[in-house]
Amino acid sequence: MSEHRKFSRLGTIWKLEYRTLATEELNKDALKGFTLNISGGGICFEADNEISNGTLLALELKSKVFPSSIIALGKTVWCKKEDARDKYEVGVEFWWTGWDNQDAQFAMADYISKQTKKEQ
Repeated sequence: MSEHRKFSRLGTIWKLEYRTLATEELNKDALKGFTLNISGGGICFEADNEISNGTLLALELKSKVFPSSIIALGKTVWCKKEDARDKYEVGVEFWWTGWDNQDAQFAMADYISKQTKKEQ
């Protein structure tokens, strides 16, 4: 079965901090984790708790590849419990990345595309 994704996925681990944008959660400390894979359109990461579909997340991604963190707003599109572990895998679609333009998302998508071509 071939995949028809808009963006190539890169199975790489980047540091991640995230928090839900629900009013009652805004003042809580950010949760920390790592990406399982990433693309120009979104990420998959592991979480300790279930995150409902449609939940808006504020994300901060850190990688040695980029000189500064990538800030993003994303929406949870799926969440599934891993049977072998007491963790959840969460799929998030980026709604916005960067600061006041799309350069961060394009730079990230370009980097991921180049890396996935090297892996093939």
